[in-house]
Amino acid sequence: MQYSEKLNGFWEEGYHYYLEFRGAMLTVRSYDRSIVLETEVSYDADALERGERTLINLKDPVLSRSLTGEMMTEIGELAWENGELKFLYHYPILGDKVYTLHKVDHGPFAHIILRDDEYLDRLQGSWTDWSFRDKKDYPSRELVIKGSRLSWGVWGGGAFHVISYAYSPERVLITPEDLTKSNFGSFTQIEVKPDMLLTHMIIYDMDTPTTVFAREDMLDKIEVPDSAKRAPRSTMMAPEPDGPMNMGMGSIFGMGMMPQPSVRPAGTAVPNPAPAPDPAAKQGPTILDDGSTFCPDCGTKLEPPIPKFCPNCGAAIRK
Repeated sequence: MQYSEKLNGFWEEGYHYYLEFRGAMLTVRSYDRSIVLETEVSYDADALERGERTLINLKDPVLSRSLTGEMMTEIGELAWENGELKFLYHYPILGDKVYTLHKVDHGPFAHIILRDDEYLDRLQGSWTDWSFRDKKDYPSRELVIKGSRLSWGVWGGGAFHVISYAYSPERVLITPEDLTKSNFGSFTQIEVKPDMLLTHMIIYDMDTPTTVFAREDMLDKIEVPDSAKRAPRSTMMAPEPDGPMNMGMGSIFGMGMMPQPSVRPAGTAVPNPAPAPDPAAKQGPTILDDGSTFCPDCGTKLEPPIPKFCPNCGAAIRK
């Protein structure tokens, strides 16, 4: 016996990783179900069938790489043990962590609620960038939705779904059609509100504010969040007090508008840059006894060391 049905299928940890075994192939997805690794595996299927602890050998264990190709994170060890999978996550800077995964009977998108039927009709047509409401001829001031496709100036777009996550059904998002990544076109996030679309842009070397898109006749009527009223700033150099903003190297390329550089192998998802904190954002909740906590906005479980921003929604967790 080369492969075991005890291993084949779907395995879920809950917040961080989701695995699918299909014979000799393993697909690893992250918390947002983006594919971070696909590789061949081998193991002693007879030992696994006998109930013995079984190491699973991965042809490629690397989950992410640096810009120069060095390993950043990898699966240090993967083992079947007493009906569970022990997933050793190795990060040279922060050390190792073991995740326990259990076999489940659903596919990788069970946590996603499709909302197309509720929202597609009301999203149709043109949406105007609030920050360029007085610049009628600016080429990228319009975001257009036709059917289930989105376009925004020359910066891209494509087919999409309207979704919510099971842990936060009240939060409505526009995501790529294949549901395997959270950024969309030139945006790290598009959130649907009753009278506006809130977005963050993918801009290299820039900490960008929320962008507000609204219907033309609503631009002077909507309640614009404070996070959309501040100017973008360079992430390389801080602005001078009461002086002009230093745009860093990004200014050479037009306000830093460059595709986010990939730190992963070709064909895998690129992690989201965290948006800058909203001054009015909730601060982090009380840290639990085990050192973990939950994002106050989207409910994502965060393991220590607790980040400043939620990796899922960008909400400020701590100062």
